[in-house]
Amino acid sequence: MAPAPHAPSFPSTVTVAVEQLVLPGRHLPVALVRLDSTQPGGLIIWGSEALGQLRDVLRSVDQSAVEAIVVTGNARSFGAGADLKEIRHAQLSGVSDSYVGLGHEAFGILADAEVPTFSLLTGQALGGGLELALHTDHRVAHPRTGPLGLPECRLGFFPGWGGVHLLPHLVGPAAALRIIVFDSMRGRHVRAQEAHEFGLVDVVLDAAPGTEQWDPAWQQWVAGRLAAIDAGEPRRRPGAPGGAEDQEWQQAVDQARVRAERTWHGAAPAPLVAIDLVADARTESRTENGAKAVAAFAELVRGDVAKASLYAFELVSSRSRRAADVPEAAPKPLRKAAVIGAGLMAGQLASLIAAGARIPVVMTDLDDERLAAGVARTRERFAAQAAKGRITAEQAEQLGGLITGASGPEDLADADLVIEAVFEDLDVKKSVFARWEEVVRPDTILATNTSSLSVTAMAEDLRHPERVVGFHVFNPVEVTPLLEIVAGERTGDVALATAFDLAATLRRTAVRVQDAPGFVVNRVLTRMFDVVVRAVDAGADVATADHAPDPLGLPMTPLRLLDFVGPAVLHHVGATMQRAYPERFARSPWMDAVVEAGLTHVLPTEQAPETGADGYLAAEAARLLERTRAEHPALAAHVPASAEELLARVQDALAEEIGAMLAEGVVAGPEDVDLCMILGANYPFHLGGITPYLDRTGAAERVLGRRFHQR
Repeated sequence: MAPAPHAPSFPSTVTVAVEQLVLPGRHLPVALVRLDSTQPGGLIIWGSEALGQLRDVLRSVDQSAVEAIVVTGNARSFGAGADLKEIRHAQLSGVSDSYVGLGHEAFGILADAEVPTFSLLTGQALGGGLELALHTDHRVAHPRTGPLGLPECRLGFFPGWGGVHLLPHLVGPAAALRIIVFDSMRGRHVRAQEAHEFGLVDVVLDAAPGTEQWDPAWQQWVAGRLAAIDAGEPRRRPGAPGGAEDQEWQQAVDQARVRAERTWHGAAPAPLVAIDLVADARTESRTENGAKAVAAFAELVRGDVAKASLYAFELVSSRSRRAADVPEAAPKPLRKAAVIGAGLMAGQLASLIAAGARIPVVMTDLDDERLAAGVARTRERFAAQAAKGRITAEQAEQLGGLITGASGPEDLADADLVIEAVFEDLDVKKSVFARWEEVVRPDTILATNTSSLSVTAMAEDLRHPERVVGFHVFNPVEVTPLLEIVAGERTGDVALATAFDLAATLRRTAVRVQDAPGFVVNRVLTRMFDVVVRAVDAGADVATADHAPDPLGLPMTPLRLLDFVGPAVLHHVGATMQRAYPERFARSPWMDAVVEAGLTHVLPTEQAPETGADGYLAAEAARLLERTRAEHPALAAHVPASAEELLARVQDALAEEIGAMLAEGVVAGPEDVDLCMILGANYPFHLGGITPYLDRTGAAERVLGRRFHQR
C-alpha cells in the first residue's frame, strides 16, 4: 500500500555499516554489520527508513566472499524495536502493512542467508530488535545483556516481524507463548542468564562490550561454531523445527487460549491473534506465516485497543521521565530520614528510602519491642534480596546498616524528612506530627503516608503547616511504581518539590494530587466497590456481582480486592468517602457486619475453604450476608437485573466520580487519573487508562454529556 499523500517523514536515527574481519584461526572474512544510533549511546529504533538502510546494506554483502554474517549493536542497545511514532501515524493513515512488510523483507535476508549468521546482543533487545536477532542462526550475549523481550501485545498488537513464527521453533511453543503473550502483558522481560536457560541465547560470554575481553571472546566463540560446521555439524537455521511434537504444540496453544480468555475476558484481541499465529507456525513456512502477520498487524494496529495501549504507553513513559506540575522551588537536600512507626508499611518505607536514596533512616515507635522487631524485619528484607541474587551480601549489609532504631527523640532531631506510617486515624496522625514538630528543625519536611485522610487537617494545628505533604506509597511498596504526592491547602512549594525529588530518586512515578478524601486511586476503587456491594446487599448473586466489572480489566475482582486490602482497611476508607460524599457513597450493612465480626476475608482461602450455601463466599461471610439482607429488606428494590446492568452502573459511577474529581481540581486532567490507575491499581495497558475506556463505552457521555478525551 502506498503511503498517504503528505505523509510525515520519520528520519532514520540508525546507522548501518559493514566491514570485513578475519576471525582468529580462520581464512575467509566475516561480514560484520554494525548497528548504531545517530545519538551517542542512543537506542537503535527501527523505522521504515532505517529498515531500508539495513536491507540495502545486507543486500550489498557478497555472501560468496564471506563465511558468515555477524550483526552487532552498540553498548546500550542491540535493538529497541519499532518506531512508535511511525506506528502511531500508521494507525491514522493505513500504511502499517507496508511498514511491517519492509521489516520482513530486511530481516528475511539474514534468515535466508547462504552463510551462518550471528547476533551479538550487546545491550537491550526488545520487540523488533529481538526479532532481528531471531532471524540469525545464533545469539551471543554477555552477563549484562538485556532486557530481552517482545512487549508488543502490551501495546495492542503482536511481534509483527516474524517473532510469532521463529520463537516457538527455537524455544518451544509453551516458552514462546509465555514471552510473546503473558510476559508481554505483564510488562516482564528477561535477562541474559534466564534467556540462556530456555534457549533464547546460545551462550553468555564472560565479557562485556567496551572491555578489551569482548572482541576476543565473541570472535573465538563464533570461530568455534564455524569450525564445528566445517566438521559436519548441521547448521541451525532460523525457523527450523525445534523438536516439539504436534500434541505438545497444540496443548501449549490450547492452554494459552484458555488462560488468555480467563485473564482478559476478550477485551484484549492482540494476545488471541498472537496465539493463533503461533498455532499456525507449526505447519506454515516463515513467509506464509509472515504474510498472515502483516495483514493481522495492519488490522490490529488501527483498532481501538492498540490506540488505547499506545496512549497508555506514551503517558507512562513520558511521566516516568518527567513528572508534571512540579513546583519550581529548589528541593531540600535529604541527608537523613526518619520513619514514625515500626509496622509492615513503616518498614517497607524505611527500606525503600535507604535503598533508593542511600541515606540513613531512623525508625521510632512507642513500643520498644515492636521497634526492635521492625528494625530487624527491615534489615532482613535486604538479606532476603541478597539470597535471591538481586543484591550482593555486601550491599545487603551496607543497606541494613543504614536502618537504625531511635533510642530517644534526639535521634530524630537532625532528620531532613520525617514520614509517618502509623494507624490510619486522623487524631493519631495529628498527635504524631504535634509531638515531633517540637523535636525536629523548623525546615524538616513532615510527610504522611495516609491513603485517604486529609493532609490539610493533619497540618492545621502545626506552627509550620507549609512543610506537611502527602507521600502516599502503595502496597506492595517494592513493586508498585506510583506515588501520590498530596498538596494540602497550606503545603508549600519546597515541601512539594522535595517530595517530587525524592520520588524520582526512588524511581517512582509521582502524580500531584490536591487534598481530597481518597485522593485518586482509592477514590476510584472505592466507588467501584461501593456499587458492587450495594448490589450484593440488595440481593444480587454474589459471584455474578463480583465478576460483573471483569471487562474493566482490573487484576482483582472487588471482593478479591477486599480480601487483599483487608475488610477493616477498605471499610475505613469507605467510611471516609461516605462522610465526604454521602450522596454518592453508602454504608453497607453487610460490610459493617463483616468488620464488626472481625473477619479477615470474605472469600474462601486454602486455610479456610468452607463456603456458604452460594458456593462462592466463605461460610461466615455468607451467614452474615443472609442476616443483613433479612434485616434490610428495602434494599432489594435496587437489585440489578443482570451482570450487564451492574456493569453499566459501575461504568456510570466511575464516570461520575472521575468527573467530580476533575471538577474539584483533585488532579490537573484525565491523564493524571489514567496514570494513577495504571501504576497504582495495575489497570491494564490494553484498555489505555480508565477514562478512554469510559469514553469508548459511552459512560462519560451518558453521565457527563461529554467525553473525557476529544476525538
